[in-house]
Amino acid sequence: MSIRKRALSAGLTVTILLGGAVALAPAANAVGGHSKCTQDSNFNGKVAVVNVNLRKGPGTSYGSYGQLTKGGKVFVDCFRQTDVTKVPWLYIKVNSGAHKGLRGWVRNDLIYWPLAQ
Repeated sequence: MSIRKRALSAGLTVTILLGGAVALAPAANAVGGHSKCTQDSNFNGKVAVVNVNLRKGPGTSYGSYGQLTKGGKVFVDCFRQTDVTKVPWLYIKVNSGAHKGLRGWVRNDLIYWPLAQ
């Protein structure tokens, strides 16, 4: 077999193998059910301070769905932390209060966790 045919065959094999690996990789939104999450979590918590914004995304540049009151119960699905020097953002489901059932983002330092169920 010529060198050109061997190179073509090797390249095709690598392409097929990598394509298979990509096809078997989990979707980005498989982590915690949200595409912006970088790590799974499954724990209960409470809002630690007065009037915490429940955000539409993991950052203060995202709009707010409204404010959560201190002591409100939440369930943390997952979190996002792209840099260890930055505060993580939690993707939560609100379990009590005016926004019960709504999902959104809250900074990690604004939630007490983990709490027993």
